[in-house]
Amino acid sequence: MTEYKYRAEITHTDKTVGELYKTQYYLYDKTRVITRFLIGFALIITAIVFALPLAVKGILLLLGAWLVSTPDFPSQIRAERNLSARKTALPVLSYEFFDDKMKIYGEGSGDIAYDKIQFLIFDKNYFYLFLSKNSACMIDKNTISENTAEFMNFIEEKTKKKWRVQKSFLAMNLQDLKNLNF
Repeated sequence: MTEYKYRAEITHTDKTVGELYKTQYYLYDKTRVITRFLIGFALIITAIVFALPLAVKGILLLLGAWLVSTPDFPSQIRAERNLSARKTALPVLSYEFFDDKMKIYGEGSGDIAYDKIQFLIFDKNYFYLFLSKNSACMIDKNTISENTAEFMNFIEEKTKKKWRVQKSFLAMNLQDLKNLNF
């Protein structure tokens, strides 16, 4: 058997699970993120523009500000539900990357063909290889066995996908909004 090119892992914690769900939410639920923001913004504008009783204005402002300022709240709820429903310890997963596939070890073992990967996302601390909305490989950048830039190039070459930085809706600029895929 050929030797792997790269090796990496992730030791999941409550924080990593939260980050994974947040990244998944921003990647696959953009319509929901934007809808929450627009509803919140509309509630704030309604409270400011229309002559309403003070209590109604306060409720509209409170609800609107909450919707605008917590765009990833649904992902936090999903992560908390997942963590509280879990009966075993959080997994430690290892990955080996070969020329023709990647192998995963941990709660289960298996091979993943590179053409099954839909999206390549990264942030400051992690790489995310999304196979579907509910299936992703999360990798701690500090555990890559070689140079991370070389690893990123290798994965891009094998998957024929480009790495993207996942941003929250509030951090997006006009170019990011143009590149949204719904």
